[in-house]
Amino acid sequence: MTRYWRPRLSVPAALLCAASVLAPAVAQARDLVVYGEPTLERALKSVGSLWQARTGTRVNVFVAPADLSYAQIERGARCDVIFAPAGAVTNEAARSNIIQADTIARAFRNNLALVGNEPGVQPPANARLADLERLITGKTLAIANPDRDLAGAHAVPFLRKLGIMVDDGNKRIRVAESSAGVVNMLATGRAQLGIVYATDAKAPGFKLVVPLAMPDQPPIEYIVARARDPESDTQPFMTFVKSAEAKAAFKSAGLALIDDGVSQQGRSRLAEEDASTRQRDERRQ
Repeated sequence: MTRYWRPRLSVPAALLCAASVLAPAVAQARDLVVYGEPTLERALKSVGSLWQARTGTRVNVFVAPADLSYAQIERGARCDVIFAPAGAVTNEAARSNIIQADTIARAFRNNLALVGNEPGVQPPANARLADLERLITGKTLAIANPDRDLAGAHAVPFLRKLGIMVDDGNKRIRVAESSAGVVNMLATGRAQLGIVYATDAKAPGFKLVVPLAMPDQPPIEYIVARARDPESDTQPFMTFVKSAEAKAAFKSAGLALIDDGVSQQGRSRLAEEDASTRQRDERRQ
């Protein structure tokens, strides 16, 4: 906010104004700042509301793809806790001390879902590939950009199993920037079907929702970790996200709980992955 200098302002009044400017910053430091993927926004805000009701501490949720969130933290943006997909980007953030590696804990999983806005016949509860192929044939299908979004990256091999190739020549496939973009394509009639995260499939209005939990296609797993320089005490909140109350909220948002994921020490896991990577590199040479 731009502030204009008034020459006649007395010293006591100036001090009062300074205090009013600093007070929100001090209060904000007592809040909790949580980063997460865009598809987790509804789930994280729900859990944040539960935490605020229990403790009186407000949870500020900011969403962006993990690589952008890590870049913001590295540039000094405030973050106390982050929920991010497990994998190479998160491992590199731990090695670079953008997040505290020894606080990394498995949080939950997110599957994919086939969704549509047009009324139609629901496939069987345990739909097979043949059922899904019949459902998709002849329709325009939207997926997220495989190069930028995990939902899109996981959708490509699934579609290949159906004999559907994702390339510039396939006019039946529309590519959106993100899973949220797929939802928008369906809402605006640019696609009849879409493949999105299970969390996005929870949005109201879909007349068709088919889970795509394939045995040979692992779900997308997320971790929770403390940022490198939190301004609030994060431990109570990180303990709360494992509570029955928080787990119920995550499940209601479409996430699958990880029953065996108490906490894996980040550094030991990263060391194991580094060793595995080195072995693969050595075999290739």
